[in-house]
Amino acid sequence: MTNYRSCLVAVLLALLATLSMGVTAAEAVTSSPAVAEQNSCGDLSGFTHTALSSLPAEATTTYNLIQKGGPFPYPQNDGVVFTNREGILPSCSSGYYHEYTVPTPGSSNRGTRRIVTGSGGEYFYTGDHYATFQVIDVGGGSTPAKCGDLSKLAGIGYSQLSSAARTVVDNVRNGTSAGTTYENREGVLPACASGYYKLYAVGTNDRVIAGGAGELAYTPDHYATFKRVDLNS
Repeated sequence: MTNYRSCLVAVLLALLATLSMGVTAAEAVTSSPAVAEQNSCGDLSGFTHTALSSLPAEATTTYNLIQKGGPFPYPQNDGVVFTNREGILPSCSSGYYHEYTVPTPGSSNRGTRRIVTGSGGEYFYTGDHYATFQVIDVGGGSTPAKCGDLSKLAGIGYSQLSSAARTVVDNVRNGTSAGTTYENREGVLPACASGYYKLYAVGTNDRVIAGGAGELAYTPDHYATFKRVDLNS
């Protein structure tokens, strides 16, 4: 009789243990985090929106080049298909997205900034090499500067330039100095056709850039920043 009771107790304990394990497993399944589904093509919900004008100035330059069809600073890379391998952008068919470099002033390579376009008219900006994206509201903010318009650059008076820089400016204006083509890869100056800008060296890091319409810009730090040269001050 004692053995029978012992066996019965053992069976009941085993049954309770099995039920307990089942409940625990069910709780684990219920509490496991849900995997976020990728947005369907064209669905921009959940993305941060930002005005084009609030992004770095080089993003506006890249946007203008996209509208014109180039010329791009990295023709072998700009305009290529973006495969969305990270799965952050909405899921679309192959070839739907294309990417373009947003130059980083002072960088010796393409840097980490890109604009990605969608065939449906979407524009995305990533500043960290595809880790995160923002939707660009291209209609927001001020109108991008047109070719030849340096009015959005800070100015520097002719008299404020170094004597060497003033000499270069004088030679450029007199046509006695031959410059080399400046491709504007940094995208700081307004987007213009290839060959529009000419480069004139001053010292180790400073340069004078002349535009085809006669405008002059000065960079003291090897193309990281530019100032509009005001010849009347």
